[in-house]
Amino acid sequence: MRRAIIPATLVTLLVVAVQLQILSSLRFAGVVIMLVWLWPLAMGLAGFTSLAVYVALVGGILFDTHATTPLGLTAVVGLVLAYAASRLGREGVGDLDSAAIWVTPLLGAVGGLAAPALYTFGGFFALNFGIWRGSLPAAMLVNAVAFFILARPMTRLAKAIALVGERARR
Repeated sequence: MRRAIIPATLVTLLVVAVQLQILSSLRFAGVVIMLVWLWPLAMGLAGFTSLAVYVALVGGILFDTHATTPLGLTAVVGLVLAYAASRLGREGVGDLDSAAIWVTPLLGAVGGLAAPALYTFGGFFALNFGIWRGSLPAAMLVNAVAFFILARPMTRLAKAIALVGERARR
């Protein structure tokens, strides 16, 4: 896993750049799709706990330093998603090769439903009561649909990055 950190970091930087430059200006039903939450979820579903936690922390902190969000809140949501997904990934539930084709997208959709709720709850916990200006159900639905569509390709990318690190070690 150690050799996979460099490609994982590069993809995380790319994900944060796409989030900040493209997705943050696009709104679907008034909602921004949070790719910075999907990336650690996908890495976790691929079964790589340490990499999932790493990309969640790095991606969340980098996003929060460039956005008007409480520092670390995006990272905390990413960490929760990464850890939960990695538990499923380690058990083979989100395995792309042996599980049914709909399992990974469904798990992604569940993560997309949970992430905005966790973010809003975390904002209240951080005493930032104005963190959510839009509709929470709309944010949950839009992110769930986007995560459903993007979960398999992102998990394939996560698995390929981890395997690059494995091949480099051999």
